[in-house]
Amino acid sequence: MFARNDESQTTLAPSIDEAETSKAFSHSSSPRIKIEEDAEKNGSIGISSVPGIGPPPDGGLEAWLVILSAALVTLCLFGFVTGFGQMQSYYLSNQLKAYPKSTVAWISTIQGALVFTPAIMWGRIFDAYGARPLVISGSILSVLALVGIAFCKEFYQFFLGHALFGFAASILWTPASAIAGHWFSRHRSLAIGMIVMGTGLGSVVYPILFVQLFKRFSFRDTVLIVAAINVALLTPSFFWLKTRLPTRQPVPLRNLADPFKETRFVFFALGSMVFMINWMSPMFDAPIVSAANNLPQKITDYAVAILASGSFLSRPVVGILADTFGVWTVFGTISFATSACMFAFWVVSPMPTAAVIVGFFAYGFGSGGWITLVAAVVANISPAHEIGLRVGLIWSICGPMVLIGPVVCGVLIQADHGKFGYAGIFCGVTFFIGSVIEVAPRLLQCGRALVYHKPVSAESSDA
Repeated sequence: MFARNDESQTTLAPSIDEAETSKAFSHSSSPRIKIEEDAEKNGSIGISSVPGIGPPPDGGLEAWLVILSAALVTLCLFGFVTGFGQMQSYYLSNQLKAYPKSTVAWISTIQGALVFTPAIMWGRIFDAYGARPLVISGSILSVLALVGIAFCKEFYQFFLGHALFGFAASILWTPASAIAGHWFSRHRSLAIGMIVMGTGLGSVVYPILFVQLFKRFSFRDTVLIVAAINVALLTPSFFWLKTRLPTRQPVPLRNLADPFKETRFVFFALGSMVFMINWMSPMFDAPIVSAANNLPQKITDYAVAILASGSFLSRPVVGILADTFGVWTVFGTISFATSACMFAFWVVSPMPTAAVIVGFFAYGFGSGGWITLVAAVVANISPAHEIGLRVGLIWSICGPMVLIGPVVCGVLIQADHGKFGYAGIFCGVTFFIGSVIEVAPRLLQCGRALVYHKPVSAESSDA
């Protein structure tokens, strides 16, 4: 059903069209479903071996150094992006105190969108020329952006400085999120989980780092210290973060539409776009939720750090689970659980302090797990030589969506008199709809298998 003979790939790679779908659920298709499920659990879909190169090593010092350097890259990038909340508070009290919060918030919104939106460009370069050109250029540009921010005084200067950092982060994020597919097959989800574990750690460390540095140093010195820290953390990637597959000519631009001819990729892309609308909204609005529930100021100050701690812990956990039970099973579960978390803990107020803290942690765990497995799912349904391109394509179409959620949530919070109830419903609904769309082909496949072949084993119903 899903076998695909290709000169550059000898493994199972999902590709569903109408004809295949019709054949898939004939009375002779059940064994094929089971074969695909077993292959998924063994991590062999999407990339197992490339002629002349052999299968990924799935371990060893060189492979794990690649993962470590990629994790350090994501720590720097998302640590600074999520730490903007502390910088925004400083801006509103100092350099940009003449501007309303809604105006200053555009700095973080644009910075966050630029982390993802240009990714398609870097995905093509990654597949064609490897990771090193992107790593070196992105690292240098990101440090220069921080140095520039340190000397900013006017709104437009801060806006351009943070936009430049977001653009540089995009150059680095694409190879960091796609590199695991070159070195791991069976343990690919775990490897990706270890990489994006850096984003969770950075989300915890950098906000606290900014709080402590602002107490002791001037704004300029604080940002320059952070720039120096980033230099130290990014330097290993110059030597360790490298691709394994041979370079090739960039995929022609006319071929960018090819992935959208595959049913699974189309549904996954559309669902991810809907899910991504509000992926950042709870991160920005966690302090508002804390205040609406009359929590102590200390908890309000560290609301984002509590959320980020859940995100940090989820990264390796979902990777291990995905390698054990199948990436689609775990991805679908964590997606729907994130929606349920919003309705359970973020809509009603006031709630007990413990419930609010659990809600912060639970959303961090769910959202962190979701973004961890995006690259793993893309690798699962993609040819080996197109992983970078397709990961970049997903982030490019999802990036602009983060501009929508925080703005809409801001309006809903104002309409709800400073509470997060309406905004929580909006977030929960978008997460649910996105989850349904993402896994719809998989659910349909298993549903038809259940209709035509009863009983169906647990393995063959992995969705």
